[in-house]
Amino acid sequence: MKQLRIAVASGKGGTGKTFFSTNLYHTLKDKYKMCLADLDVEEPNSGLFVNAQNNIKTEKVYNIIPKVDSELCVLCGKCAEYCEFNAIFVTKEKWLVFKELCKGCTACIKLCPEKALKEGRKEIGTISYNERGFMEGRLKLKEPIAVPLIKQVKEKSASEYADADIIIYDSPPGTTCPTIAAMKDNDFIVLVAEPTPFGFNDFVITYEVLKEMNVKFGVVVNKHGIGNNELENFCEKNNIKILSKIPHDRFIAENYSKGVPVVSVNGEFKKYFVEAFENILRITG
Repeated sequence: MKQLRIAVASGKGGTGKTFFSTNLYHTLKDKYKMCLADLDVEEPNSGLFVNAQNNIKTEKVYNIIPKVDSELCVLCGKCAEYCEFNAIFVTKEKWLVFKELCKGCTACIKLCPEKALKEGRKEIGTISYNERGFMEGRLKLKEPIAVPLIKQVKEKSASEYADADIIIYDSPPGTTCPTIAAMKDNDFIVLVAEPTPFGFNDFVITYEVLKEMNVKFGVVVNKHGIGNNELENFCEKNNIKILSKIPHDRFIAENYSKGVPVVSVNGEFKKYFVEAFENILRITG
């Protein structure tokens, strides 16, 4: 089969995004060659559910930061004009880069008319991975920008696990730049939502973003049985496919709190993840 890339997202934290990602991984790993990549680089925790400490390899990750050749630079300020992130400041006497704001797009380097800017680098975090198909990015403490690391984790997973049938990306919650970076360039987005007023509010915000991105997606209703029917009614009204409804169950919560995938201790729960996956295959063709 052609490699299938699935990003698992949510409107807010705590809906069950990592729960779904890790249990889907365990449900499918005996039939397919899998990769589970944790893109929630500010607080990665998928590794707790897949014994990620076994044979783990860790590599440092760097972001490209411009550095100036003062002999070539004429302080024209063009680089500052090109920078969408206001990471460069130029006066008549001085050139400065604010490393915390730079996202490593290299536009300034490529467009400098004097060719005065060169590629420097700054350590932003690590990528860890093992032979069992697990990978995670971990942002360096006090590093404010996650997007460059997320992009590098996706590139590394695509090359390191090029023979994987399925790559699952456990994405950051919300609708910020890191979430968008995680959701881009995938075959399908699973939006995990909980049927509560608060969960529904954030679900709608994420739904609007996905519409703008024009991507294939479906909804997993987690903790089904709490809250109200507002989420399901909205999905029906807007022709949004509900992939699966996972019940609100104390047994699930107890095992999750211990770092135990529920499908590994009770095979009955696999049906919810199999159902979701079969729906994904139907939608993606």
